[in-house]
Amino acid sequence: MRYTILDIIEWDYGCEGVPDGEEPMCSVLVRSEDGCEKTLKLPDSYLSEKRLDIGDTFETD
Repeated sequence: MRYTILDIIEWDYGCEGVPDGEEPMCSVLVRSEDGCEKTLKLPDSYLSEKRLDIGDTFETD
């Protein structure tokens, strides 16, 4: 499925920071090709590696 990124919200881990052994996560609001919107939970590193930002499109399985 192909998605367009509408918004990226970085999770707020507060003063405790990211828990040990976990990866920083983001909530990503996307719109699919058929016009449906949903929020995906994606690692921040995935967005960085793929250089994805608001307005970009990407595909998932």
